[in-house]
Amino acid sequence: MKRLRILVCAAATCGALLAHWPQAAGPEGNWQARGANVPVQWSVALNRHIAWRTPLPNGGQSGIAVWGDRLFLTTFDVYREGDPKFSGTILGHCLDAKTGKLLWSVKLQGPVQSPMMYAYSDSTSPTPVTDGKYVWFFNASGEMGAWDFHGKEIWRRKYEPWGEPYPFNKQHEPILYGNTILSLEPLDGNPAEKKGWNYLRGIDKLTGKTLWIAEDGTTAYCTSVFGIRANGQPAVLTGRGGWHDVPERPVGLSLLSLAPASAGRSLWRFIASTGNDGKPLAEPGSLAAPTWQALYTLHWDKKFAYWFRFNPEETHLVMDAETGKLLREQSLIRNVDYRQWDPAAKRYLVHTNVNLREIRELSPRNQMPANEVIRVMPAWHCNIVVNGYHYFLTTTGHRRNGIAPKGKAGPSHSVARVHIETGKVEYLELPVTVIRQPGAADQPVYGVAVRTRTLNAAGQDVAAEDRSRTDGWEIPAFWGSPVALNDNIYFTTMLGITYVINSKAPVLDEHAIVAINDLGPSGETWSLNTPSFSQGRLYHRSLKEVVSIGK
Repeated sequence: MKRLRILVCAAATCGALLAHWPQAAGPEGNWQARGANVPVQWSVALNRHIAWRTPLPNGGQSGIAVWGDRLFLTTFDVYREGDPKFSGTILGHCLDAKTGKLLWSVKLQGPVQSPMMYAYSDSTSPTPVTDGKYVWFFNASGEMGAWDFHGKEIWRRKYEPWGEPYPFNKQHEPILYGNTILSLEPLDGNPAEKKGWNYLRGIDKLTGKTLWIAEDGTTAYCTSVFGIRANGQPAVLTGRGGWHDVPERPVGLSLLSLAPASAGRSLWRFIASTGNDGKPLAEPGSLAAPTWQALYTLHWDKKFAYWFRFNPEETHLVMDAETGKLLREQSLIRNVDYRQWDPAAKRYLVHTNVNLREIRELSPRNQMPANEVIRVMPAWHCNIVVNGYHYFLTTTGHRRNGIAPKGKAGPSHSVARVHIETGKVEYLELPVTVIRQPGAADQPVYGVAVRTRTLNAAGQDVAAEDRSRTDGWEIPAFWGSPVALNDNIYFTTMLGITYVINSKAPVLDEHAIVAINDLGPSGETWSLNTPSFSQGRLYHRSLKEVVSIGK
């Protein structure tokens, strides 16, 4: 295991204090880590357990890479009142991890502009990666580069990003493995026969040169996940399929080799073979949304790979990690447990072994006409596999599926989990937000729509569209992928609310909620981020600032 960690962390020290968080997915590339003194409770609104706060020159969405006493993240360039709220120019920043002091910044300019603070990601979304000597910053508008820890440029490269029709519905995170950076880009020149197709590309971290291009395409919505197979071979699970006619085919999953002699080659493919009615497709891999969607963090381990299917009934899929063969499907609707918040009685109602189609929503936000039912939609990217369960949040309020039975997504504002071996499914409704005032008790708010402001640290509204001023549950936003630290899962929503859930809870009820934290006052805070952890501190960010969380 020590050798594996060195390979993945690029020589990181992954001891009890967990000294480094070198990329979005953490030291082992799987969105999980173990370490000492991990904070679980905090409040920026009340300044509880906050070590420091540093205002940012503008908003941004990247995660935070950490190496020792250095933090790395990106924002948009400084905004001047009256400027368009679209930009292809970002800043890469280096901060002192102990004090939050901004040490230096660099500028990256891409050829394609994105809306600022777009709820489905923007130019600033990719998280920097670092190996302790260099840091690599990424601009989804079409530029990446390497700098040393003093801000000296090593190299830059530009590329032409996917530009039609939705170039910034993008959630893919760069992956650092050894001396190779995995970036997601179209083919050089964007040839007509593969126009708009994206591929994982191996980039030499020291030169910026392309080492290899994956055999199979990857939809830009997808969050690919690194791992080690049972035979010790490094690989990455990636996928194709989604909304807005994403072009990559065949729709499905691919496990790609990262071994030097076969990097980028497909070890197996799972091809989506059924239609909206559940019957075999005449051309397997031809149907994407709404039935097949690769808009998830594609978790896998030495035994299994995991996915969802939406029609004719919402189901959870478990595949053999060695072959890609589908092993079992579990309904997300039938024989489930659901702990539903009753706003009138102000308590949970417990439904056991029920069919969700027969349950009526009580949420004031999500009232359904008599002819509609609950349709489960795991929130895009907001899923993780921990301790034998697949956890996810549930999007609410919209009708994106469009396939009978007619329904609204739900159950409202819930965290859910599927037991991998038994298939047991549980849902727990969560507060949408918490109102916190000095000297007053916390006021959890259930079941209603909550709007927020998209102001940067200078008080300027920098969001390009109104969907970014919602709470993200209904639209639904591309929230940051959750992270598991020890046995707790950290989910953050667009309101800056971070739920900490005990992944080993025997029952998914209110006792599984370890804490509900905030990145600022409710209605004044905005975030599409995942926290990073190093040396007893969590590092998180909102549109306005970076915060260090810990004693």
